[in-house]
Amino acid sequence: AAIRIYPKNLTRACAAKWSALHIPLSCGKPMEAAEGGGCLNCSAELSGAWCARCGQRAVALRPTVHELLHEAFHELAHFDGKILRTLKLLLFKPGALTREFLDGMRVRSVTPIRLYLLCSLLFFGILSAMPTGKMKVTFKKGVDAQLEQAAARANQDPSIITHAFETAFPKVMFILMPLFGLIVFAFYWRAERMYVPHFYFAVHYHAFAFVMLALFEATSFIHGWIRLSRLLLILALFPYLTIALRRVYGGGRWLTVAKMAAIMFVYGSVVILAMAAVVLYTLRRL
Repeated sequence: AAIRIYPKNLTRACAAKWSALHIPLSCGKPMEAAEGGGCLNCSAELSGAWCARCGQRAVALRPTVHELLHEAFHELAHFDGKILRTLKLLLFKPGALTREFLDGMRVRSVTPIRLYLLCSLLFFGILSAMPTGKMKVTFKKGVDAQLEQAAARANQDPSIITHAFETAFPKVMFILMPLFGLIVFAFYWRAERMYVPHFYFAVHYHAFAFVMLALFEATSFIHGWIRLSRLLLILALFPYLTIALRRVYGGGRWLTVAKMAAIMFVYGSVVILAMAAVVLYTLRRL
């Protein structure tokens, strides 16, 4: 018979509830090994290592050091494995993550929103560590005296505009990302008649874009003709989108290329307008 173990300082009421659940615990062994054990979180009957009602894992109430180390290693290895697999698909198989997610295979990869946050944090972390670049703002004479004065001040201290971009760019991209999904929806509504799948496509594409931008910024110290190779990181956004669109939505090769060009033109125009609005807003506040 299994040995019943009650923790110290257990109240009589809790002891009675524990006993009523029929949870025999062997020393140092997980709850799942006991026959007829119940979930300590919701009291549901256990039929395996995980509770079918609340999802809590069946573990010993007082784990040993060995069990603690084993669980920590399992969690880290499992999470690292997810990240590596997700990044591999994101970088080298355009659209594969979105296709798997829409097909219901979601446990094996990092969730889209979490992936987007990780990639955006990578980019903005590298951007903040890079030296402040010089950005010059000019206006035609007679357009607006206030803007001309503000532009002259910003040109004397380039960090003003740079700081404004670093502050506003994450918010702008987070707002524009759903718009990108709407643009894709406008071109592929026959393939997917609901908006949410297009939104997930937009999340994965922006995650890839942030990785490319992070690499672009991280290699800014390269000089000479090799520096031109950094442009390939930006140009990669166009064929990547083409392959991703075709893998997720299907369609002919040249038709997909045409749709990609139209999507990038519309979305690029919106991004440029949004960045211009950030500059104007910053100058107005000077």
